Amino acid sequence: MSTIEATVSMLETMPEEAQLKVLLYTKNLFSAKRPANPFVPLSKEKIISDLETSERQIAEGQFQRADDAIMELREEHGFV
Repeated sequence: MSTIEATVSMLETMPEEAQLKVLLYTKNLFSAKRPANPFVPLSKEKIISDLETSERQIAEGQFQRADDAIMELREEHGFV
């Protein structure tokens, strides 16, 4: 399955409300003078706070192996 086929397949399975959000975001990308960046810069304090939270969660056993998480996402979105 090509990337475009996978993308279309994923869009077809999304709820209508989510499809509308994707459409509006895509329109904004093509109509904006400067493309919108969905990622806001994080402060040093926020990054350190997030890392501390992650370290605490790992120490408490609240984590999931990356390959297991990826497989769940593939199954959830119909790629498996």
